[in-house]
Amino acid sequence: AIELRKSDSLELIRRIEGFPGKVNSVEFSADGKSIVAGTGIVGLSGQAVILSAESGERLKTIDAHRDTLYAARLSPDGKLLATASYDRMIILRDASTGEVSQTLAGHNGPVFDLAFSPDGTLLASASADATVKIWNVATGLRLDTLGQPLKEQYVVRFSPDGRFVISGGLDNRIRVWR
Repeated sequence: AIELRKSDSLELIRRIEGFPGKVNSVEFSADGKSIVAGTGIVGLSGQAVILSAESGERLKTIDAHRDTLYAARLSPDGKLLATASYDRMIILRDASTGEVSQTLAGHNGPVFDLAFSPDGTLLASASADATVKIWNVATGLRLDTLGQPLKEQYVVRFSPDGRFVISGGLDNRIRVWR
């Protein structure tokens, strides 16, 4: 389930249920109007769900992968949906139609997290293969593999100005790359 709560009092606003398996990721869209969740059942399927932040209504449900989703993210303009899974794949889709625009392959382990750059041109991925990879969203080309970590990387983000990539993982280190 997903619970929406007031930030000041933590009072429950809404509880949204009915997802297949566990909810492994949840994030507001850049404009705050939508919520995107990554869910699924291990070894069976992954599903991305786009919800209205105001009402909790399901706007779009996309059967996205052959295994559970660990990350589902909307691009800053809300036009692209990126999903990542235990199946080691990253899929970029048109958020309104669900049509696949790119499939990004190159990780040697489950992909745990994704982050779009502030301008939406780059995508960063964090994986169990102890790397962070940077991808060109338009072409699907892998631009760099940031391989300094010693163990699985669970989280990745861009700085607000887009100049830095930050990751953290099982090696108990926060890394920052320019």
